[in-house]
Amino acid sequence: MDVARGFEGLTEMVRESFGEEIVGLRREIHAEPELGFGTEKTAQKVLAALDGLPLEVETGVAENGVVALLRGTGDGPTVGLRADMDALPIHEETSLPFASGAPGKMHACGHDGHTSMLVGAARALCGMRERLHGNVKFIFQPAEEGGGGGKVMVDEGVAGDLDSIFALHLWPGLPLGTAAARPGLMMAAADSFEMEVRGSGGHGAMPHLTADAVVISAHVVTALQTLVSRETSPTDPAVLTVGMIGAGSAFNIIPETARLSGTVRTFDPGLRERMPERMLELAQGVARGMRGDADLDYRFSYPVTSNDPEAARRALAVAAELFGGESVTEPENPSMGGEDFAFFLQEVPGAYVWLGIGEDAPNLHTPAFGFDEEILPRGAALLTALALDSLREE
Repeated sequence: MDVARGFEGLTEMVRESFGEEIVGLRREIHAEPELGFGTEKTAQKVLAALDGLPLEVETGVAENGVVALLRGTGDGPTVGLRADMDALPIHEETSLPFASGAPGKMHACGHDGHTSMLVGAARALCGMRERLHGNVKFIFQPAEEGGGGGKVMVDEGVAGDLDSIFALHLWPGLPLGTAAARPGLMMAAADSFEMEVRGSGGHGAMPHLTADAVVISAHVVTALQTLVSRETSPTDPAVLTVGMIGAGSAFNIIPETARLSGTVRTFDPGLRERMPERMLELAQGVARGMRGDADLDYRFSYPVTSNDPEAARRALAVAAELFGGESVTEPENPSMGGEDFAFFLQEVPGAYVWLGIGEDAPNLHTPAFGFDEEILPRGAALLTALALDSLREE
């Protein structure tokens, strides 16, 4: 069998050789989740799993990221394979035997799976070193969930020597084992905001003597939705979500201020640029009409995740050869979710690929999220095949 030419049996090889190790690593990471850039223990688990392999390892990238380079033969290109390592501030409700031991922290987006799959690919590719006509860079990234770890890694030069790059994300709603990618738009730009609404406080029994910040905020939240429903074309996807609202200190006190925070998702650059101005104008108009005022702190966070068309087609072709054509799909529409792999794709041609975990799998970012661990060797095999195909001698 020549897996560098035909991929037959590659998934089975990964499963038989590294399957238990991949699953074990996933469970270790899952049981001890870490947030943002603080992925020190996760990085140590990755380093232990890579120990003894012929890799040039760099630690402390983007604080607790790990980058490992495998040098193949010749002077060929360098392909990057990236996985994210951080968890979410969610309290787990799965009853798994390896459930999170950290209250309020959970791997609810599959990053424990992404990391273990990349370790599996590293182990497989190290055993095929002579077949690599170029180099593979394994990138273990912290702080995907809002911290912008991908941008920090790019700023620190991680993408500087790459000729192409690929990443996977476990994806509910797709049949188990299905690989999905599309040329161009894959995921939305993901921005965040905080808003302060100000009124004048007073006794809860005397609202006429106040400008109630809670009531003003309620009207502002409702009005903000019209920016999508009445000011944005129905053919131009956009989302504006207020995810947090807070005010007050006692049941009988009308507070002076309230704070809102949320996210805006767009694809169109012009719409993205207009959103902060219109949000502030609308919020201030509503608030001032109710004897209050409002301020906005808007942060342009993650750009659109846009796949290089040729890289996306290559990824789908590789997945079809590896899994069979029935297990490959090109989504009709991109996702309104955001992803900081976008920062890598701004610098290097590549593709972001969804890997299905079942049509009835729990949603991402929920306390019940989980997946069938059978997907792990399959994902590791796909990453391996993408590297092999990218470094194939013509």
